[in-house]
Amino acid sequence: MTRKKFLKIGWHVLQVVLVGLIFYFLGRQLTANWDQVKEYEWRFNFLTLFGALCSVLVAFFLFSSTWRMIMTSFGRSVSYRAAFKIAYLSNLGRYIPGKIWQMFGLIYLSKEEGISEEEAVTSFGLTQIFAIPSGLLSGLLFLSFDDRLMAKYQDQAVITGGLALVALVIFLISLLVVFFPSVIEKIANKVFRLIRRNEISLNMNKSLAARIYGGYFLAWSVYGFSFWLFLNGITVVETELLPMAGLFIIAYQIGYMMLFAPGGLGPREGVMTILLTPIFGVAAVAIPIASRLWLIVAEVISAVIALTIKKRS
Repeated sequence: MTRKKFLKIGWHVLQVVLVGLIFYFLGRQLTANWDQVKEYEWRFNFLTLFGALCSVLVAFFLFSSTWRMIMTSFGRSVSYRAAFKIAYLSNLGRYIPGKIWQMFGLIYLSKEEGISEEEAVTSFGLTQIFAIPSGLLSGLLFLSFDDRLMAKYQDQAVITGGLALVALVIFLISLLVVFFPSVIEKIANKVFRLIRRNEISLNMNKSLAARIYGGYFLAWSVYGFSFWLFLNGITVVETELLPMAGLFIIAYQIGYMMLFAPGGLGPREGVMTILLTPIFGVAAVAIPIASRLWLIVAEVISAVIALTIKKRS
């Protein structure tokens, strides 16, 4: 067995072990408190849950439309329909460990729209550069709106201190992305020269960068709103919109950034459980699992819609 193959197998084993450990501890907590979870006052409002599902699809459309704005910086005109198709068929690659398959899907589907491989790769990188900081910033801002909730985290220095540090770093990154977008082209072309690929021409000014950043901020806000609707559809606990939206966005982003977890599976649920516990008690273990199933339904619907969109002639 070659060293490369050995490391690849080792990485896959590590991924399985880490995700398995997270779900083991979550499952053990759920099992230990099952009687209380079962007796919890759950309420299923199917009209509200349907509204939450529709809200997710609106957020998905906003995400793909913002990626479409990124493509305008390459001088590419991509229709809203094609952008949605590319985004939500390639999005299925998130569930394969490593996140790289999502990029490969984006490259393959983009070729149908006449987009070069270099442009597709750069657009994938730009998506992370804009979407992650805007998502974390919106999540932290929304979560801080509830003083009572933040007070419940006061005894958890890791959470409060960590959030403050992350907020500062994300704010600085956001300023860099919006006010110095030309740096992105220089970095991308240096990478392409090193790997002997064609250089790209990126026509992104501060105005376009600000609109892309704002587009992702809006998309994350709608995504967080859909989670708040979901909570209202399954529980009787009255919660405030902004903190619940922020809580969901932060958990989602942390899960996404964990490269070992396909689709953020495990880390997202773990973070969400920690943040929801002060509000829902032992029921906080079940809510992230239910929300995962709810979002899988939304992603399947979006993929079906994407499959019905015909290729541009």
